[in-house]
Amino acid sequence: MAAKTEPYSVDLLKLVEVALQDEAAIPTLEQFLVQNSNLPGPRMNLALVAAFAEIIGQIVTTPTPPVEKLEALLDSWAALSLESAPINQPREILPAVAVMSYGYVAVARPDWWEDEVGKLQQAASNPRWRVREIVATALQRMLKADWVRSYKVLVSWLETDDPLVVRAVVAAIAEPPLLTDELRGAAALAIQVEALKWFEKIPAKRRREENIQVLRKALGYTLSVAIAASPEPGMKYLNELAGLPDQDIQWIVRENLKKNRLTRFL
Repeated sequence: MAAKTEPYSVDLLKLVEVALQDEAAIPTLEQFLVQNSNLPGPRMNLALVAAFAEIIGQIVTTPTPPVEKLEALLDSWAALSLESAPINQPREILPAVAVMSYGYVAVARPDWWEDEVGKLQQAASNPRWRVREIVATALQRMLKADWVRSYKVLVSWLETDDPLVVRAVVAAIAEPPLLTDELRGAAALAIQVEALKWFEKIPAKRRREENIQVLRKALGYTLSVAIAASPEPGMKYLNELAGLPDQDIQWIVRENLKKNRLTRFL
């Protein structure tokens, strides 16, 4: 277990185990998470989120995991309304830990993979930006554990009409430590190319919609990560984009060119 999660692990493990045995103990677990959420504030307690997800990943590998109770707990938190868990308020950590846990469970129990992927895809459209970030982090956990299977998930998610799902895909693959060789770099670039094709097809009258703007902003940095991992074809593609008349594509090109990671290729 990563050192950063250790301050929470012992207390959390006890609280989770008791909550899964007795529903009456769930509020105590929620209170612990909420009180240590670091919200409101600029940054949620991601160490706590990771510690919780690691514990869930361990529990599902035990001989007789409490599957129904565990699913009920996580799914209820993931489904919390904005009113029940407002943005930048302490209870926002509850859907966050649930969504992170889906990624850890997929890794720990590959036989549950498809169910967890479905839940993550649904969470990719969550109205809370922090939870959407957690989806990308959970996918990165899966990519680290099983690149081939996880990459297929990302490709399949591009067959969507939801810009937030596409945003989850491009953000997940834009993680330099995962792009360890030329093949992975090329695969990451291919994802960005397909996402930009997806974006180009959006009619001009829809480009100012909030969720499309979220995707646009993400593409303003994710492309540069893939290019840095696959520079020759990546820079060629960036130059091709620069010649397009689409003003939003021009903005995406300019934003990526500002990134220090591309400086040595200019």
